[in-house]
Amino acid sequence: MAPAFKPFLSELDNPQHYAKLKQRIEAGKLSDAKEATSEQSKLLYPEYLVAATPAEANKYNNQKNVDGAKTDKGHLGDPEFKSLFNKPHKKFDLSPNLGTEIEGIQLSELDDQGKNDLALFLETRGLAIFRNQDFRDKGPEFAVNFGKYFGPLHIHPVAYSAKDHPELFVTFRKAGDGSRYEEAFKYTTGSYAWHSDVSFEEYPSSFSFFVALEAPESGGDTLFIDGREAYRRLSPQVQKFLEGLTAIHSNYYQNKMATLRNQVAKIKADYFTEHPLVRTHPVTGEKSLFFSRVFIQKIKGLKASESDAILNFLEDHVTNNPEFQVRAAHRGTDSRSVIVWDNRILLHSHCNDFLQHETSARHHFRITNIGEKPYLDTEGSSSDDEKPKAY
Repeated sequence: MAPAFKPFLSELDNPQHYAKLKQRIEAGKLSDAKEATSEQSKLLYPEYLVAATPAEANKYNNQKNVDGAKTDKGHLGDPEFKSLFNKPHKKFDLSPNLGTEIEGIQLSELDDQGKNDLALFLETRGLAIFRNQDFRDKGPEFAVNFGKYFGPLHIHPVAYSAKDHPELFVTFRKAGDGSRYEEAFKYTTGSYAWHSDVSFEEYPSSFSFFVALEAPESGGDTLFIDGREAYRRLSPQVQKFLEGLTAIHSNYYQNKMATLRNQVAKIKADYFTEHPLVRTHPVTGEKSLFFSRVFIQKIKGLKASESDAILNFLEDHVTNNPEFQVRAAHRGTDSRSVIVWDNRILLHSHCNDFLQHETSARHHFRITNIGEKPYLDTEGSSSDDEKPKAY
């Protein structure tokens, strides 16, 4: 019998583990939502660290994007990206197939066609890292309006946000020294968490814009996996088999952890959402494995041992092959980086490799667009010759 597949954070169901974690939080060894107040004054951009108040509990609703596949801005993009790369610039590819680092292009100055080109560029290259951006100094309202061009914005149920702008998702780890290391890895050998943003939603994310406010000079980067290449590496027989399967995604354990950390839920709901394990991209027609490890619970309709065997195989295949992984380096606060990707074809994870060292805070905000409901088109997928390509 296959070993049991362990959903991410499912150890919270263990009363002893839960009690120990609660004790560590109450003792101040692990942070809770109070840090949003205690750490604000120490930050370069304090307006981007706000915890929801009790008055905001269950205040918001999730959005739908029923026509998202048709209205995706990539449909309007120029395959030569003339309006995106309309100024002298430098490009460096992180790998031949995935990810490009770009200098000389200012995102805040793009016109509508430039944004359309950006959408198509992300849908073909997957990932772009823009350096020396003025984005973080434009303010939260600018960020929200910029993001809305690409589709509806997601409001995260339990995450930190920006002041008066719940659409901006904020990630934060406070400044510190090597004393953080022992506590962070006291019960685990790794804290990485591979996922596609908010895959527990009926309409998960299309694009994510990850804006660095403060970042360690080295480390604290974001890691990426190409779900297209993960799909391509499989034999045709296995591809066909997986195309017939549906995975159940849930935010149940994320919500349970948020409650433990005293985070108010702006949207109170535990979702158990069904998505195809292989999905089709609405613009390129490419298929990719939609294996959002953090949120997947099981394979619908299969016996437990069958589901476990498939998910264990996929975890090994998707997350353990460096040949379709890249690392997006943040390069410190002064690099003024904005990292942008397409969640429909990529997985990502933070990387806590800096905790042995004295560093500034790792503080970012994210604009998260809602995309189409994931689907598999078994009839009309594009051939390799028909797919748009970045190069």
